[in-house]
Amino acid sequence: MNNVPILKIDDLTKSFPLGKQECIVLRHINLSFFQKGMVLLSGKSGSGKSTLLNLIAGIISPTSGSIIYKEVSISTFKAKDLNRYRNQEIGLVFQHYNLFEKQSVLFNVILPLLIAGKGISKAYEEGRRLLSQYQMSDFADKEVEKLSGGEKQRVAVMRAIVNNPAIVLADEPTGALDRKNAKITLAMLKNISQSRLVIIVSHDIELTMQYANRHIALKDGILATDKIVKRNV
Repeated sequence: MNNVPILKIDDLTKSFPLGKQECIVLRHINLSFFQKGMVLLSGKSGSGKSTLLNLIAGIISPTSGSIIYKEVSISTFKAKDLNRYRNQEIGLVFQHYNLFEKQSVLFNVILPLLIAGKGISKAYEEGRRLLSQYQMSDFADKEVEKLSGGEKQRVAVMRAIVNNPAIVLADEPTGALDRKNAKITLAMLKNISQSRLVIIVSHDIELTMQYANRHIALKDGILATDKIVKRNV
């Protein structure tokens, strides 16, 4: 593994205006992430977990400090480079899927490729390959609204990785799922983490820790825990 971090959080602080006051959500966070592995990011509501994911994704900007991707601060990216970073280097998975319910599974999976300008035939080829890899080929032409919650989340995960991003950010990906489908989704993300960085925000620490390689916890916007998950072999 390359010893240079793919992602570095350098003295990161984020605040939001609250009337005449300022609400500090994250305070002086320093973290490094390497090219692959599954990281659990936990903490109580309001601890700054989702804010940190949004900062990493380039959706919002830090008040101070830097998000450094492949040794370059994303704050220095021009608009075109930032869009490319968001759309191709980062894959996002949400708790409530954010899929087009009236469209087919295959269309939802390949949508990021179409947005990126990939040819339709190549996009469909890649989409069908992913569906086959995750045993969902029979669902290709099915409308998303007809799927179960677990099936929808698997489609959402495939959509997140279809552009082959270096980093997958998953915000409570099992929050709307029963235990069985939560395990299926986490196993899928674990498989993906063999070749790229996966960061998962979750309140279900006990379950997610069965899959994670590393556990980071935030408390009141401050880094409280950062440890490698050790397992008996």
